[in-house]
Amino acid sequence: MKEKLETTFYLTFLITVLGLFLKLTSSFMIPFAVAMILYFLFSPMVDILEKRKFPRWVAMLIVAIIVFGLVVILGLLAYSSFDMIAQEIPRYSSKFEKAKEFFINLGEKYPMLKLEELVKNIDIRAISSFAVKTMGSFVKFVSELSLMLLFFFFMLIGKGNLEKKIDKVYSDYRASQFKNLYRETTKKIYRYLWTKTVVSLITGFNVWLILVIFGIDFAFVWGFLTFIFNYIPNIGSFIITIPPLLLAAIKFGKLIPVLFLLLLLVLNQMIMGNVVEPRLMGRTLNLSPLLILFSLFFWGWLWGIVGMIISVPLLSIIKIILESFPQTEKIGKLMES
Repeated sequence: MKEKLETTFYLTFLITVLGLFLKLTSSFMIPFAVAMILYFLFSPMVDILEKRKFPRWVAMLIVAIIVFGLVVILGLLAYSSFDMIAQEIPRYSSKFEKAKEFFINLGEKYPMLKLEELVKNIDIRAISSFAVKTMGSFVKFVSELSLMLLFFFFMLIGKGNLEKKIDKVYSDYRASQFKNLYRETTKKIYRYLWTKTVVSLITGFNVWLILVIFGIDFAFVWGFLTFIFNYIPNIGSFIITIPPLLLAAIKFGKLIPVLFLLLLLVLNQMIMGNVVEPRLMGRTLNLSPLLILFSLFFWGWLWGIVGMIISVPLLSIIKIILESFPQTEKIGKLMES
């Protein structure tokens, strides 16, 4: 009993200290975490370019330029999306009240839906404030782009050094084991991240297409935000579905079109998340919903909206790494639902 209490105390103390450290050092730990995710995504490109007879330094430079371009484009898209929402939301205040009335009346007809409680808690000023605050977070993140790229470039430089160090430290047999384990682990992480990114991109495109067909305002914005928020399983897709439905209620003022739009958006999320993604990934990571929720709130508290977006990818990377080692495989299994 005494040993268990001591273990619990030390574990709690360690998590607290780690949380405070990450909170205080967020200005460079956020770029480092994003750089690590980008490294797992794009580092295999260096090997591909080397096989095509490119010198290693040229291959690294090409990959760094590609990553720089993509991050700048995503940053500008995020900034323009939130800026557009922040500017246009005040113009929708009167229309928004009509949308609230629509859902409240609908809730009175169908009490089991409990729409009154959901809609009454939505405040247009809070949404505008959230958009402005989130836009500020993205602007701050883009301003830290140079630091993230610096981390990313040094990770690329050290890409081949780890295997050389393993050869120096261990015997041929043990070195071979460690190198195979390292390659398999990075391969799993690479496959997960690329699968999630491609699925999120297709999901966002589908949302944009559906909203364009329905004539909903800011279709591109909601499609882009769906791509970003799709990294947050279940919760992210739910959050980003609400605004287009409110705009649909404003536009149509009738139940059938809104329900039809909801059906299409939900079907898109279900098919992409429950059918396409598992097929592409080979198998799901099967993370515990409670653990995902805790991770979402924890990283959101630490690093804001950026922390929420990267929380599940980071959690998935940790699970893959834990399952790759016999000593920690059971801990990885405990992270499953």
